[in-house]
Amino acid sequence: MEYSQDFKFAIAFNQASLKFVGLWPEANDGYITKLKAWFGASLIFLTIYLPQSTLAYLNWGNMNAVIESLSINGPIFIAIIKIIIFRRYRKVLRVAIDMMARDWSEVRSKEEYTVMLKTAKISRIISVISTIITNSLFIAFVFFKIWIGKQLIKRTDLDSRLSDPRLLYPGYLPYNSRLMIFFIPSWIAQCFATIFSMTAYAAFDTFVSAMVLHICGQLKVIGVSLKNLINDDVENDLNDYLHKFSKIVEHHEEINKLAQTIENSFNLILLPQMFVCTVTFCLQGFAMISSFIDPSAGKISIFEMLFSIVYVFYTVLHLFVYCYVGDFLSFESTIIGQSYYFSRWYDLSQQKARSLMFIGHRARRPLLLTAGTFCAFSRNLFIAVVKTSFGYLSMLLALKQD
Repeated sequence: MEYSQDFKFAIAFNQASLKFVGLWPEANDGYITKLKAWFGASLIFLTIYLPQSTLAYLNWGNMNAVIESLSINGPIFIAIIKIIIFRRYRKVLRVAIDMMARDWSEVRSKEEYTVMLKTAKISRIISVISTIITNSLFIAFVFFKIWIGKQLIKRTDLDSRLSDPRLLYPGYLPYNSRLMIFFIPSWIAQCFATIFSMTAYAAFDTFVSAMVLHICGQLKVIGVSLKNLINDDVENDLNDYLHKFSKIVEHHEEINKLAQTIENSFNLILLPQMFVCTVTFCLQGFAMISSFIDPSAGKISIFEMLFSIVYVFYTVLHLFVYCYVGDFLSFESTIIGQSYYFSRWYDLSQQKARSLMFIGHRARRPLLLTAGTFCAFSRNLFIAVVKTSFGYLSMLLALKQD
């Protein structure tokens, strides 16, 4: 299907990121595309998740070391699940993309086009910012680990069971990673797995947000259509009115079905992501504060502190995006029930005016983006999550002092 230039503008960064990790739902997925996604997920599991899990097990009792491992493994686990879900629901995504492309290819009034372009710009801004932060964080992470590795290789008190500390993710490996013949392939594999997992993690969130923002844009378009529905021709021709109104109702139902499909397909992964975001915020904050108040933890460098701050910001930012678009979706799906009040409904006959109530009654049930149907994403939820994180952080600090 040929995409319009405006649609390409809206999803360009999402498409590029998803193609990189083999998750863009092509009409006919080739063998290489399928292999790329599963190969990447397997590589992430074998080179990052397992070594960090063994490291947490071997360091059990060392609170700081365990927290560091869990802070990495949480988002890594979510990234693997996101890859699996995207592959599982690729047909659903294909239908959603085709529907979005069709909406952009239809002839629109200038007011409707402006509304769609506004939400498309928001979607593009989110994608661009996420892509920049993802790649910057990857580069910073690699240099940070190289610097840390140079410091650790000089120490003589390291656990001999662990791999070469110069690896990006030191842990237990079933071979001697200190030999260059094993060290170089292991380092390259972990480096590729890192950028693959970070891209998959971010691309999933930005593309889901792009679909939700498209729905918000279409709800605004429906509102504009309702506002402009009534004119002199419609007042005198019942069939013309019913034809235009039926098109609006059909479009509204299509958008509602698309929103419900997205909700049913992805709400299960959003609940653990919200939990991981809360835990990561808490654990990273605990590690940073502990390094200041605990002399035995050693001094923390400016580089380490900045990296931790950016890492937490990266994780929390994605949660905020979900809360923002979820709040936007709920608002637009509700406010559409008031759109016909801005039209000339008072010039219609009683029979025609009464039919407008169908839209109003449907808008009483807002569209929601939820975390496992447990709670709806909104800005109030984001504030609650941050407050909860600070509460857990205070508890951990109190336990450490005791």
